[in-house]
Amino acid sequence: MRSIRRLLYWMVVADLFVVAVALRFGMDWLISSQVAFVSSLLATLASFYAYKRMIDRKIETGDIPPEEREELDMIDDRFELYDEAEQPASAEDLRTVIREERKKIGGIKNGMQNLARTVSAAISPLRLVAYLILILGFLYLNRHEMLEIWGYITGLLVVPLVALIEGFRRAG
Repeated sequence: MRSIRRLLYWMVVADLFVVAVALRFGMDWLISSQVAFVSSLLATLASFYAYKRMIDRKIETGDIPPEEREELDMIDDRFELYDEAEQPASAEDLRTVIREERKKIGGIKNGMQNLARTVSAAISPLRLVAYLILILGFLYLNRHEMLEIWGYITGLLVVPLVALIEGFRRAG
């Protein structure tokens, strides 16, 4: 929950910067950037929520096993770089490991099953409404001759860029 607040904080900071820049270019630029920013933010939050619900359901049903690592191991080796498993020594062992992993992945059948399980997050009603708002906002601005395309693109790009930067900051 704290990470979402932090992400929203940086979104607001970035939006204030966009507003400051937009004021120099005129009111249509400002309106275009803000319509794009709000609709992009809604789509992103709806996507986060839909995928969080999907993961929570998979954990409840046991599709995703709970972590069995100790808490100290999670702190010291959170990316599992120093596991005690031995590495294959020869090329033949490596080929065997690759064949086994390919069998685990399956083929088109497993791919379709995975798609069927994850399609609920892709077409969640909240997410579809957010994208509808994005499209209707664009059409409204265009119809009333208020659309400044560079302002719209700027407002649209702020949310994914801030999310990407915040994601890299959290991971690193």
